[in-house]
Amino acid sequence: MTQFEDRLRRGMMDANVAQYERVIQKAESQELDASPKYYRERSELLAGPWDWAKQRNRIHGKRLDWRLIAIVAALLLLSACAVAVVTGQFAQWFSGTGVDPEAPETTEAVLASMGTVIQQTKTAGKETLTLNAAVWEGNSVHLSLTAKSPSFPKHLDGYSWLSSDKCTARMPEAQWKEYVENKIATESAGKNLSKEERDQWFQNLMKPELTAELRPRLGVVSREGDTVQLAATMRLDNYRENPEVTLHIENVAITGNGMSLTTEGMTGSLLKGPFEFTFTLDKVLPSINYEGDVPVTCGKVPLRIKKLSISPTDMDVSCDIEGSGNIVDRRSGTVSGKTISVEKDLKVALNGLWTKDGKYVDCTVRGGTTITGTGTPANKGNTVAWSRYFPYLIDPATVTAVKIGGTRVELGELNLAADQSSIFR
Repeated sequence: MTQFEDRLRRGMMDANVAQYERVIQKAESQELDASPKYYRERSELLAGPWDWAKQRNRIHGKRLDWRLIAIVAALLLLSACAVAVVTGQFAQWFSGTGVDPEAPETTEAVLASMGTVIQQTKTAGKETLTLNAAVWEGNSVHLSLTAKSPSFPKHLDGYSWLSSDKCTARMPEAQWKEYVENKIATESAGKNLSKEERDQWFQNLMKPELTAELRPRLGVVSREGDTVQLAATMRLDNYRENPEVTLHIENVAITGNGMSLTTEGMTGSLLKGPFEFTFTLDKVLPSINYEGDVPVTCGKVPLRIKKLSISPTDMDVSCDIEGSGNIVDRRSGTVSGKTISVEKDLKVALNGLWTKDGKYVDCTVRGGTTITGTGTPANKGNTVAWSRYFPYLIDPATVTAVKIGGTRVELGELNLAADQSSIFR
């Protein structure tokens, strides 16, 4: 590096420190003290440094050094990552995940531990779409997007239903091949598949219509004037580190409104696009899966815990029911012999958890539990499973015990599952 470049680098670093001096001082208030012009310039520069430079050249009539552009872009990207953590930006981008009211900084830290700052902006006609960031929890990727357009329908709001059939996400073919190979190796463990069966599985997943098709689904988070906050979720298991993803968004339409008894007048176009973003997921926080044979009692119903999975957003448990009698499946209403009602007898079986600091987290405060029951002719081997969402994000590694019925079950009584991919597929 020349003396000039070294001084330029130091100067730009000093400029960033000056820019964020008040941000650091106000970290406790979670306020980002930067001007709208700064945000606009930063987003445009990070989205396309060379296009930004051309525009600046036309405005100011002089040519900018490409080395200066590259250094500024790199420094701004580093600043964006640092500021996201300092100011709670991830929690703002992903507000639907909930925030621990007693320790909001912990929620931000969990998001940042599986988050990737992206901040790419694309324009198509009068529409502008910014991909803010991604969080990857091991089997799902959640994306935060901001859309701007003067043509959004008046009825568009957080209750709108969206169709995103034309939206896709893909990996490069070489990465997808590695992903598929790792997936098959993990999920076929212990199944004694023949080479022909493995090869057929591989060929099916490598078909052109399936290759790296991650199928994102979009939803509206909120709206303020010409600005709409969007969320997208797509299935992506942790079978390859640092995957490169290309997100394609096109022809997003409004198909109805959840608060309206009729969809009449509630449809229309949201984003025509097309928009395309390419980014690399550099952080992941996967589930931790356990297996065992631990007895517990829920009310008067004797159970044995067989499987437990804890992700940053929720937990799932599967139990065998001991003794005589079959389960009443709430969907079919089937009754056979002496029965146990999943709805009545086992509804509140999965209630909460404890973390390493001794804190109890009540998981009944965010919606009801999802219950799945299965009944068989035999008196033993009946199983029931529950899913329970957390009120806010939790690092799975910090969970030490769960509450099933009125019983505290220490995770130390269970064993880590050999397969750490999702055991509840």
